[in-house]
Amino acid sequence: MAKLANVSTATVSAVINGQDKVESKTRRRVLAAIKKLHYQPNFYASNLAKSKMRLLGLIVSDILNPFFGEIAQSIRQEAQARGYEISLADTQFSRKELVSAVKRMVGMRVAGLAIMTTEMDSQVLEILRASRVPAVFEDVGTVDETISNIRIDYEGGIYKVVKYLVDLGHKRILFVRTYPENTTKDDLPLLSINLRTTAFQRVAKQFKQAGIEPQIVSYSGRGPKAGQEAIHKALDHCKGFTAAIAIADPVALGVLRGLHQRGIRVPEEVSLVGFDNSYLCEFLCPPLTSVDIPRRGLGKMVVDCLAGNVESKEPGRELKLETNLVLRESATRPKGFRILRREKLT
Repeated sequence: MAKLANVSTATVSAVINGQDKVESKTRRRVLAAIKKLHYQPNFYASNLAKSKMRLLGLIVSDILNPFFGEIAQSIRQEAQARGYEISLADTQFSRKELVSAVKRMVGMRVAGLAIMTTEMDSQVLEILRASRVPAVFEDVGTVDETISNIRIDYEGGIYKVVKYLVDLGHKRILFVRTYPENTTKDDLPLLSINLRTTAFQRVAKQFKQAGIEPQIVSYSGRGPKAGQEAIHKALDHCKGFTAAIAIADPVALGVLRGLHQRGIRVPEEVSLVGFDNSYLCEFLCPPLTSVDIPRRGLGKMVVDCLAGNVESKEPGRELKLETNLVLRESATRPKGFRILRREKLT
């Protein structure tokens, strides 16, 4: 490239790195050579040469889940705006895979690491502290010099849902929770699933005097399928309910399908609310009311924490992300409190 542009390699490097010391005429000649040769800079080699990586690692539980996909997109956009690139990995809710992913990221010499997973393992903190790699967790981290933690206000979101349903006249409210397959008892205290369930239980107690009758149904498996099976289980074994809150939007999708299979209309007979406010909510029939976790706000918090630690040695922080309730057409006033038990349609 230097030969084609008739300049030194130092001049080519200066143009590629955006330095102002190169004359405009020479710069145009170098840029023309870059275009002709279809040159792409070696990002990793460049950063290693500078001993300063502009690469952030991002680990999520399930890239197929819209919630995690939208988080990844938000963090990537914020990172690129700050001059960083992103390396992405997912764990499929496995603590073993989480540990492996963290080791790989540290081996890649990432500048910082965002761990947006529902699972956690003590080895992860040991690895990060030993390597001194700055990290940000969602809900499950322990704040220290290089580690930040973002706590999502699950309870605030659940409170808004329950209050909304109670104000509509609902008293028998079902909470539909699902777990990843092969989840062990040791996993449960660390899962956001458990945090959301606990939030529902606490909020239900606050509305006890309003006559609320909370119920919880659980089922193991992937989101939509598990939600579908969970609602069949609830219809067969739970008392009549007029409203259901799904632990996540993909679960709500399955609940919606399961109710339809049993000939039960939403929202005329059962009101339904999701959690996460994924993009698909507004395209369901009916459009799904859901608790919103602001992706843009989360992405900014993550990158601000990592960049602050990497660039300015700022200590780890504990941050809280508020949640909101987005109202759509899947919830309305109940017609009555009769038991909803119907045979599956064939």
